[in-house]
Amino acid sequence: MAKRTYLRDILSFLGSNLTVTICNLAVGIILVRFLGAAGFGFYSAIIVVPIMVIGFTQLGIRRSAIYHIGQKILPEDHIVSALFLLLLYTSTLSILICGFVFFFSESQPFDPLIIVMVLLTIPLLLTNVFAGGVFLGKEDIRRASIINAGPTIITLLLTILFVWVLKMSVLGAFIAIALANLIMFFITYRIIIFQFGYNITWKYHEGIMKSMIKLGLVNAIAIFIMQLNFRLDILMLKKLSTLEEVGFYSLAIQIAEQLWHIPYAIETVILSRSANSNPAENQQVHHTVASIFRVSLLVGLLGGLFIFFIAPYLIPIVFGKDFIHSVPMIQMVLPGVLILVGFRILNSRLTGMGKPQIAIYTFLPALVINFILNLFLIPRFGGIGAAWSTNISYAAGSIIFILVYSRLVKMPVREIFRYRKGDFYFFRDVKKGVKILFRS
Repeated sequence: MAKRTYLRDILSFLGSNLTVTICNLAVGIILVRFLGAAGFGFYSAIIVVPIMVIGFTQLGIRRSAIYHIGQKILPEDHIVSALFLLLLYTSTLSILICGFVFFFSESQPFDPLIIVMVLLTIPLLLTNVFAGGVFLGKEDIRRASIINAGPTIITLLLTILFVWVLKMSVLGAFIAIALANLIMFFITYRIIIFQFGYNITWKYHEGIMKSMIKLGLVNAIAIFIMQLNFRLDILMLKKLSTLEEVGFYSLAIQIAEQLWHIPYAIETVILSRSANSNPAENQQVHHTVASIFRVSLLVGLLGGLFIFFIAPYLIPIVFGKDFIHSVPMIQMVLPGVLILVGFRILNSRLTGMGKPQIAIYTFLPALVINFILNLFLIPRFGGIGAAWSTNISYAAGSIIFILVYSRLVKMPVREIFRYRKGDFYFFRDVKKGVKILFRS
């Protein structure tokens, strides 16, 4: 069977991400409309905790699984068995940390029923995350795309039922998330056990576990630092401002981050391909990734300009006039989000090569910058100040990362950014790729 092209795999995952984008926007509209600014801020304040904790406690195992399966050195049955054990450990750790944060929080009186539901959903979320690692390690982009979009589609349908129809407010929103991930849990389990036919045991494979955890921990620290950089603004706004301001800023971030769905599709494919590539292919892959990086910046810029000019007209119509306050925040945070487009693509290449630690070295200083700027800017400017902090910290981290990346792949910075005629063949080939994709 011929190996699928980068373009075909990117279009496959892009279709999944576009579905995620549309469904997330629809969920956001429903929640904003039916919960209001304070209710949406309350929802955001809860959901941000498991997102950040899972980002760390999953120990980077998804990316570690991609690397280990892609290298084809160890038996896949042993790797997947090790994943199930790690799922048990990481779920327990995540529940304990989230429970501690929620039940001992002094800033917000969280509803115990909602918190218990969120805690019980964590193992389901982690199962789907780990399953994605198995599919991507096998370069099974089609199934990885299904796992990527499935929970969001089901969440939208259930949000309509519980929040819109049954008027269950914030509790209904979390019931929708819990049931969606439970359904996807059964689907992924069936694929892994019955369709792939893995012989899963609970035997402790010491060498595999140590190798996966060692690489995974580095991935986990890198992911946690990046997630904290992405969400630090919301946490600090909750502490230094009002729930309404958190709601306005959360919506702004949600809209602006739609730019990341295209690079996320690209970085996922690059990560999978990099893990499965051999040393002889490295230079060719470096140049391919650089070309994709340049094209992605152009696509991101066009998307950012579209959001910038359409937001003042679209936000009041879709989310209500109260959320007109989110518009300047959206416009202000777009440069930082665009900067991260390039970083995510280049970082996926290094992660697939087994070098996730580079993101730690480059984005830890950016996190410190973000924290310090937020302390000064949020009390004075609210969400606008948080947006400025985001832009400056993202720019600092990305500049440092590109300089380090240039040295590691032995490609001058000017070569990474220098556009070539061949870069634009991508746009010519998209139409052809879409036709091939739909025929398959």
